[in-house]
Amino acid sequence: MPHATRIFDPEKLRRYPHMFPEDIGIWERFLEDYASNYVGFSYDVKVGTGVEANPEDNKKHAYMKEILSKYRVDVVGLKDSLIEIIEVKPEASTTAIGQIITYVKLYQRDEKPTLPVRGVIITDHYIEDMDYLTNELGIDYYVL
Repeated sequence: MPHATRIFDPEKLRRYPHMFPEDIGIWERFLEDYASNYVGFSYDVKVGTGVEANPEDNKKHAYMKEILSKYRVDVVGLKDSLIEIIEVKPEASTTAIGQIITYVKLYQRDEKPTLPVRGVIITDHYIEDMDYLTNELGIDYYVL
């Protein structure tokens, strides 16, 4: 993964960047069941161009503006032959589908991975329409 993104072993951590407490519970249930399928994970991966700094911004503010205005992927899961862009969201609805489609496309553009990239939504609340839509769109949908 370009941009020196840190890759963590597929196990529980003390903290997860960019995850809220309700996300962490869902994520750790996922890890209990599926961590062995992964080589590693990167958290809070930035994609997209973000907002350009103004010439009058000082160096620190320019950097903050660039980083904070990018899209933030909850988790990038690395498998031997696949990269997964993972959104962890309590009661995920169709907005999560839009996020995943966006994140996958931007990740592919920005990182130019050599492996296939697939979107994954992990949630704690089953919605029949989400099951149907994610299946139709080729997005993996886990309810834990």
